[in-house]
Amino acid sequence: MLPGKGLVRSKRVNTNTLSDQLVMQWNELLSRVAELLEVPVALIMKLNGPHLSVFNKSLNKENPYEIGDSECWERSGLYCETVIKAESELCVPNALADPVWDHNPDIKLNMIAYLGLPIKNVDDSVFGTVCVLDSKENTFGTMARAMLSSLKHLFELQLRMLSQQKEHDHKEAFKEQALMTMGLAHELNTPLGVSVTSASMLSESAEQLSRLLQQNPVLLPEVQKQAACIHQAADLLSRNLHHIDDKIDRLKQSIVQGHDGVTRVCRITDVFKSLESVWESSLAMHNVVLNIDVEQSADVLLYLKPASLIEALNHLITNAIEHAFSGGDRPTITIAVKVKQAELKLRFSDNGVGVKLVHPEDIFAPFYSTKKQVAGSGLGLAHVKRIAMNDLGGTVYVNCNQSGLCIMLRFPVTHAQSEPIED
Repeated sequence: MLPGKGLVRSKRVNTNTLSDQLVMQWNELLSRVAELLEVPVALIMKLNGPHLSVFNKSLNKENPYEIGDSECWERSGLYCETVIKAESELCVPNALADPVWDHNPDIKLNMIAYLGLPIKNVDDSVFGTVCVLDSKENTFGTMARAMLSSLKHLFELQLRMLSQQKEHDHKEAFKEQALMTMGLAHELNTPLGVSVTSASMLSESAEQLSRLLQQNPVLLPEVQKQAACIHQAADLLSRNLHHIDDKIDRLKQSIVQGHDGVTRVCRITDVFKSLESVWESSLAMHNVVLNIDVEQSADVLLYLKPASLIEALNHLITNAIEHAFSGGDRPTITIAVKVKQAELKLRFSDNGVGVKLVHPEDIFAPFYSTKKQVAGSGLGLAHVKRIAMNDLGGTVYVNCNQSGLCIMLRFPVTHAQSEPIED
C-alpha cells in the first residue's frame, strides 16, 4: 500500500541501501516525528526505476505501510508523484474537500491529509520523498513543515556522506588492486628468474651433449655429467613453473572470492571441510599437518561470509607453508574456533620458527618481511587484515604469548534458526 494506491499492494522489493543499523535509526526517528506531530504515518519513499517504494517508516501500529511495498508511480495518483515531478513541497490539508484530490485512492485508507518534500541525490536527481499522512484534516503548521524540512536535509546529508564513503572505498579498492599487481610481480620475479636461468642451462647442456655424442669415442663421464645437469635444470624449471602456476591460481581464487562477499546460513564445520579438501594434496606434499578444533559453541548454523573467511584462511595457510617451517618437529598448523557473546574467535597457530617484533602488527603491512623471511612477504597477511576489517567487520592481531606464530581473528556473527542452508 502506497499513498494514492489504496489497498493495492505490489510485490515487495528490497531497495534499501543503508545498513540495518541506519535503517532502524531512521525508522525510530520517523516514529518520534509521527508522535510529535500526532499523525499515524511518517515515511521516506525511494524511487527505484518505474517504482516508488517504502524505504523507511514510522513504527507505530497505526501505520499500514511496510518497508519494501512498491508501486509504479507514473500516472498513479500518488501524492508523492506530484512532489517528485514538481520537485517541491506538496500540502493537502483535506483531500475530501479538495476537488483535485477528492478521488485520491488513498482515501480508502482514510489518509486524507498529506505533507511531503522531495529528497535529492548528490547529483541533484530525485532520490524520493519524505512525507507524513493523517487520517483527519491537518493544515500542517510551522513546526510540522520545519521538522519535515530538517528530515529532508538530514537525509540528504547522509546520502552525501555515503557517496563520499563509496568514492573513498573505490579509491581504496583501486589502490589495493595496484598493490596486488605489484605484489604478484614481486612474488613471481624469483621463480621466473630461476626458470629463465634453468631454460638457458638446458639449452647449453643439450648443445654440449650433442657435441660430445659427435666425438669418437664418446666420453661417458662427460655425457653423464651433462645429463645430470639437464636433469637438475629440468627439475628447477618444473618446480618454479609449478610455483608460478600456484601463485596465479591463488590470485584468481582471491579475485573470484573477493566478489562473493555474500552472507549465507552455514556451519563453520562445513567451511573447514571445504578448506581441508582444497589443501589436502598441498599440505601432504609439504608434510604439514592441519588440525582443526571447533568448540560445540561454534558448531551451529550461523550467518557467515564463507568465501571471505576461506580467502583469509588460504592466505594464512600459504604464509605458514612458505615461511614458518625450517625443519625440526613435524610442521603443524592448528585452527581453533569458538563463539561467545555473538563473536566468532578464530585462533590460527603453527609450531614454526615464529617471529620476534617490537610491533607485531607490522606483519600485516604490504611487502613486510624479516631478514630471514620467516614472517611472510608479499601481500598475503595484508589481505588477511583487509578481509578481517572490511569484509567480516572484525579485527586481526598477533598473539605474542604463543610459540611459533599465532594470529587471532575475531568478528561478529549471528545465530540462524534451523532453516535450509542456502546453495
